[in-house]
Amino acid sequence: MSGNTTKSISINSNHSPEQSEEQELSSESLEPPQSWRSNTATLKIALLVNLARNAPPVHRNAPSDILAELDEDKNVDAYAAAMRARNYEVLIREGNGHLAGWLEKVQPDICFNTCEGFGGESREAQVPAILEMLGIPYTGPTPLAAAITHDKPTTQRILACHGLLVPRFQAFNTPNDVLRPDMVFPLFIKPAHEGTGIGIHNDSIARNEAQLRNKVAQVVADYQQPAMVETYIEGKDITCGLTGNGDDVHFYPITEVDFSGYPHELEPIYGVEQKVDYESYYRNKCPAPLGEALTAEIRRLTHEVFLVTGCRDFARVDFRLTESGQPYILEINGLPGITPFSDLTLMAQAEGLTHADLVCNVLDAALKRYGITKLGLRS
Repeated sequence: MSGNTTKSISINSNHSPEQSEEQELSSESLEPPQSWRSNTATLKIALLVNLARNAPPVHRNAPSDILAELDEDKNVDAYAAAMRARNYEVLIREGNGHLAGWLEKVQPDICFNTCEGFGGESREAQVPAILEMLGIPYTGPTPLAAAITHDKPTTQRILACHGLLVPRFQAFNTPNDVLRPDMVFPLFIKPAHEGTGIGIHNDSIARNEAQLRNKVAQVVADYQQPAMVETYIEGKDITCGLTGNGDDVHFYPITEVDFSGYPHELEPIYGVEQKVDYESYYRNKCPAPLGEALTAEIRRLTHEVFLVTGCRDFARVDFRLTESGQPYILEINGLPGITPFSDLTLMAQAEGLTHADLVCNVLDAALKRYGITKLGLRS
């Protein structure tokens, strides 16, 4: 399978061409029956989402975790409630092929984008690209930044080029690719274009070449994309999040995953089992007990990765911290989860903020970047 393979998800509409635009908007709308409106609302915000229940069919042998990145209705309700509490008018819409026409009709002041995309190796860039074409302001990464940060090998090449410490890595397009001699076991294998721990399981740590090639074969076949292979870094799993732009950013308390709460048979890696299947077992240390100097260094690195990759408004950077205190950058999440139970939310809560506060912090960062006032006017 070539390196250009992508997750095989059809993006065909369930609506026939004969349907009118009015029917399309009505049937596609995610607004609840009792739609919230206010004559005194200030901003008109389009909340753009991708719900797992609306995902098109995936390929026949798709693994059970393939839709783990997509949202649930209860999370969308929480995003909307946070903005409606500010008296904003919030219109909810699925980020699919019908989006552009709806946006041209609605003309929102800004879009709050949470769309992970339904298919394609650069699927997180699809909705931002539509918004760029229409000239509509939106939260989160540009198409370029979204495409870069969703591709793990490309991200690591850029970070390494800037002198930032990342694990030694190699992208495998097939299980028969030649293993470079500098790639020393144990090695860690994961899909090149996924998040939320998708494709990361106990067998993601390979201690010999047979295990490596079996896992690469499984990743390429199941997720229909290259496998990212990197040196496995023993140590603490920590993550640092921020909101803001440029040098005007706010860092949230750094968190460390406490793997002692999970079943003992699970490896100390933050994969899909830990994030989804055993979500209720999650424990963390937040703020992570790193000391002032190391905390400052992790934040400095997080900010540098944020700037180098061109991210905007919010992000989360994941690290492995060795026993000697050396941080290795694993990846940046340019469109990190901000559900009521996401890592970034838990970090915000550790400093006394609510989920609604976090959502509005992301929105405020974008409003400030565009120079949009609370009345929907550009300054």
